[in-house]
Amino acid sequence: MMDEKKQIVNTEDEHTVEFKMITDRTVCAIVNDEINQTLIEISGYDLMINFNMEYINSVEDVEAAVSGIADLFRKEIMSKLLEHKKQNS
Repeated sequence: MMDEKKQIVNTEDEHTVEFKMITDRTVCAIVNDEINQTLIEISGYDLMINFNMEYINSVEDVEAAVSGIADLFRKEIMSKLLEHKKQNS
């Protein structure tokens, strides 16, 4: 099991960056092919997915990383689901 870490960022002297509304936006989607509907969409500007390849050296390491990603998203989806159920009850 991998631990989730949150990064703390100092925003006092943060620079402003501008992006093109359409061409600079990255979208990753998970689509249910049976119903042809998007279940999850991850999008943003300057969206970066980084892998620490120094520590991903085997199929087992990949599976551990994938399991960690699944756990992270499970928590996020459950939180959204509970919030949605509260608002609609």
